[in-house]
Parts: sequence; structure tokens; C-alpha cells
Amino acid sequence: MGERWFIMILLAIVCFAFGSFFGKLASLKDIPFRVYFFEAVGTLTVFTTFVLYNRGTIFNNFSINFPALLMGLSWGIGTVLFIFALKYAKLSIVAPLSAAYPALTVVLALLFLGEKLDIKEMAGIGFAIVSVALLAK
Repeated sequence: MGERWFIMILLAIVCFAFGSFFGKLASLKDIPFRVYFFEAVGTLTVFTTFVLYNRGTIFNNFSINFPALLMGLSWGIGTVLFIFALKYAKLSIVAPLSAAYPALTVVLALLFLGEKLDIKEMAGIGFAIVSVALLAK
């Protein structure tokens, strides 16, 4: 359990949880457009710090990475939709539903990357799908 990636993903989960919680608090007191504006300011702060700290590595032999650009656009649009959903629904429903995206990611990985699942992994995805069905109205 001391693997570096595992610690990183646990910290990411904590950050995502607090981010969703603060997003709900923000949506209770403001319009979704302004909530997204301030979310973007926070993201840009992290982004700017990251780029300044790693500029030598980032801009050495620079070329455009289109899948990474599409990743950012997808996450950005998803974030806007998530913020709008927070305005009109309970966080306790919106967060688990939005966290079901890995099931679709798995399907994409199976179809386009040729990845395979073992029985335990298939069961986990099945439980994720069942949880979405139970939460959906």
C-alpha cells in the first residue's frame, strides 16, 4: 500500500471530495456562471504554479498533445455541467452519479485500447453501474 501512485490517488480523492463540497456551498449562494468563474480562477492558480515550476520540462522539445487538449476540454465541459447540476440537486446524489464516469471510461478502454478485465474488475464495474441505477430517479 506504500506505492506512490496509491498515495497520490488517495490525495486526489480527498481533493475531489472537498472540491465537490465547496462547489455545492458556492452554488447555494451564487449563480453557476460565477461559481465556474471562481473555480477557474482556482484552477488557473494551480496551473500557473505548475507551469512556472516545470517550465523547463514542459517547453523542452514542445509539441501539441491533442489527446491532452481534448482531455482538458472534456473535463472543462464536464465541470460546467457538474456545477449546474449542483445548483439544482443534492450533493449526496450528484457526486456519486458524476463519479460513475469510470464505467464509461472502462468501456472506451475495452473498445479502443484493447484492454481486458478480470472477473474481479468486471464485478467492480457492475457494482458501479448498479449504484448509478439505485441513485438515479
